[in-house]
Amino acid sequence: MPKTVLLEIGVEDFPPLMVKETLSQIQQKTKELFYSYRIDYGKISTWGTSRRLVLWVEKVAEYQKDQIKKDIGPPKSVIFDKRGNLTMAGKGYLKAKGAAQEDLGVEILKKGEYIYIKRKLKGEKTSQILPSLFLDLINSLHFAKSMRWEEGNFYFGRPIRSLLALFGEEIINFKIAGITSNRKTSGHRYLHPEDINISTSEEYPLSLREAKVIIDPLERKNIILKGISSIINSLKEKGYQAQILQDEQLLEDLTYLVEYPTLFQGEFDSRFLSLPFPVLKACLRDYQKHFTVIDKNGILPFFIGIREGDEKHIDQVRNSNCRVLNARLTDAKFFYDEDKKIPLKERVPHLKEVTVQEKLGSYYKKTQRLVKLAKKLASLLKLKNDVMERIQRAAYLCKADLLTNVVKEFPELQGMMGKEYALSSGEDYQVAEAIAEHKLPQFSGDKLPSTLEGAALAIIDKIDTLAGAFWIDFIPSGSEDPWGLRREAQGIVEIILNREWNISLKDLIEESLKLYGEKGKAHYKLKEFFKIRIINLLREKKLSPDQIKAVIGVGIEYIPRVIKRGESLREIALRENFREEVIAIVRLLNILKQAKKWKISIPSEVREDLLLKEEEKRLYSLYQKIKKRVEEFLIKENYKRAYEELSCLKNPIHNFFEDILVMSEDKGLKCNRLALLKEIGDSFNSIADFTQLQVK
Repeated sequence: MPKTVLLEIGVEDFPPLMVKETLSQIQQKTKELFYSYRIDYGKISTWGTSRRLVLWVEKVAEYQKDQIKKDIGPPKSVIFDKRGNLTMAGKGYLKAKGAAQEDLGVEILKKGEYIYIKRKLKGEKTSQILPSLFLDLINSLHFAKSMRWEEGNFYFGRPIRSLLALFGEEIINFKIAGITSNRKTSGHRYLHPEDINISTSEEYPLSLREAKVIIDPLERKNIILKGISSIINSLKEKGYQAQILQDEQLLEDLTYLVEYPTLFQGEFDSRFLSLPFPVLKACLRDYQKHFTVIDKNGILPFFIGIREGDEKHIDQVRNSNCRVLNARLTDAKFFYDEDKKIPLKERVPHLKEVTVQEKLGSYYKKTQRLVKLAKKLASLLKLKNDVMERIQRAAYLCKADLLTNVVKEFPELQGMMGKEYALSSGEDYQVAEAIAEHKLPQFSGDKLPSTLEGAALAIIDKIDTLAGAFWIDFIPSGSEDPWGLRREAQGIVEIILNREWNISLKDLIEESLKLYGEKGKAHYKLKEFFKIRIINLLREKKLSPDQIKAVIGVGIEYIPRVIKRGESLREIALRENFREEVIAIVRLLNILKQAKKWKISIPSEVREDLLLKEEEKRLYSLYQKIKKRVEEFLIKENYKRAYEELSCLKNPIHNFFEDILVMSEDKGLKCNRLALLKEIGDSFNSIADFTQLQVK
């Protein structure tokens, strides 16, 4: 009779995001393990909080499925004669193996036909397999950062403190990280701290609920959303046009952080509403983990908090949170008022006292580099002088808020507070906005700079950070990336694509490294670092591995063009005659590679008077007819149409190679023919390196 499998891993306070990611891994890995162990099951569920990770598998079979195994034996010719009768050796083989003739089969191997014996392996009890399965499951989980807390080489996201493992009512005994499994779990940290004995896996959810633990994250999330809605409605009944400031990340964090959520409404002194929005939001959200209440005009003097527990003494909890929040806001207002007394530009020289990194010098040196890069980038983008001046001014001021009290207290507000102080210092609004946007995007899915100045400043800030890190050989390895360099590179790529700026990545890297001095291998390494980001983008565009190689093979210098070439190649590959076209193109490109290998000097122009044979004249003539249209499409970056024009050369290219000896003994003829092929090949190479494609 099918039973429920239950595994609960009790842990020391997992970060909320780690809980969600780990539960996803558990779900996927369990599917793979049940399949590999040949165990039938109904439905897999994963639940959890920061204190426990839970696997729940319904309708699990009591036995593995039986397996038919083949034992490969001697060659067929040893066991059977030419008439298909058993030989003496064959009879002896069956007797030795305890098998009958009907148990035999024939397997065709590379070495020939071999006999095998079919053996039926009866499935073991699931309860005997689960210990190994659970160990495999736990050992398979991986984390961005792991901990080791006992002797040995076992690592996990956080220390494991308990293991509950049941198959129906049966305990599944195993041991890992010094912890032995049993049928005990713990209730809510405060409301029911005592251990609970779980008699059967099926009673687990109800037992936890009685112990004030809501195990299903979806249910906890719905409780939070319902509580928010109720509080917002009560504020509306009081005449406020209230709504919650949408914050999916905070909602996600709190969902996995608490086991028994109870919501409450609090209030803070309305005099603090004069503080800038980022400061208010940071005090409410980042430090107190409160939801922010707003109306169409901005933040209202209310917040929605979540208690880990029930309604008991909720007024005391509310009052305590209000006191803490008001105290923090009092400090923030004092810091903000003090900061405004010093104009932002007067802080810049003092950046000499703040070090970026020992080998990279001060933030003042970084500021000087940013100003120079701003001028260079504006030149590359052919921006007007007034725009360039605003970018340079923003570059000069963008790091000054590091010296302010508010940013020292709330580091995540760097840039945003720079904008506020720039405005209070009388700086141009567009300059202030660029300062606010220069750290964007800060994470995957974050918004991009909305202004031209902000986008330009964000790029030069990020490329300077990357160039400095690679210059001192501080390069991310594995999961380690303490400076967030992958995020910085990804941010540059996203901004360039969003703006469709055809900035030369090579120029951008070289100009940045110039400001650090000798570049060594940093240029190559940084280019390869960007290449990985671009390859990932092409994967997201559903290009196959060989298509990605073909696109990357002709360069990554201009990122928007790379992506457009990739999208075009993906569509081109669907053409009915694509295989035959690629064969012709590759034939042409390979002979050019051979000429390059032999260091043959190819003229830049084709001489018509040296085209002697009909097929080379025909190929030249046809290319000349389409050349202008091809060039126009390439200039417009319409690579699909350019290829469609070039595709008419398929048969003429084949005919050319059938009739023409390219590597003629006559040097003039040879070089002229190579010049013709190179002109055509360059057009194809403007789209992709077709020699990388694996056509079927």
